[in-house]
Amino acid sequence: MKSELTVPLTPLSGWLVPECCELPASLRPWLLEPGSMTRRLRQHNRHFSVAWLGNHPVALTADEQWLVDSASPVGTCREVILHGDRGPAVLGWTLFADGALQGSGIAELGEQPLGERVFGHEPARRDHLQVARFEIAANPRCPTAIVWGRRSRLFLGQWPLLVHELFLPSLVCDKELE
Repeated sequence: MKSELTVPLTPLSGWLVPECCELPASLRPWLLEPGSMTRRLRQHNRHFSVAWLGNHPVALTADEQWLVDSASPVGTCREVILHGDRGPAVLGWTLFADGALQGSGIAELGEQPLGERVFGHEPARRDHLQVARFEIAANPRCPTAIVWGRRSRLFLGQWPLLVHELFLPSLVCDKELE
């Protein structure tokens, strides 16, 4: 099944809890990061930026609908690419119920990182961490690759957000293995 994202990708595995997978050593700290991915990327890069690809309606699977507490099978997706020193580092998308679009202030984020909003005010809550592998198809936004990613539920106030982060090939380099 192809995604509804701007960047075309195909899942190579289902979502699994990290304990059920042999994670690559170079990505393990990134996949299991409990804090803000924005903060981590800023620590490992001199240059950091967000390319906001937009917000758009998407069909939610049954588990996505449950995780974002949506009564509707249609939700909203915020899609971004986080850039570091070596180019596109993380493909990210966040799913949420339509009510959260205005209620949480996500509609106004644009190129501001979601992590700054979620981790900036009160202690962040994260649960349901899962990992999976994906194949990214040829596209102008990021390289073709087979990548690992994670998803977890974060809360922005009362609003549950299902945050997905795929770690692109330009992310991993020697300094991050220290």
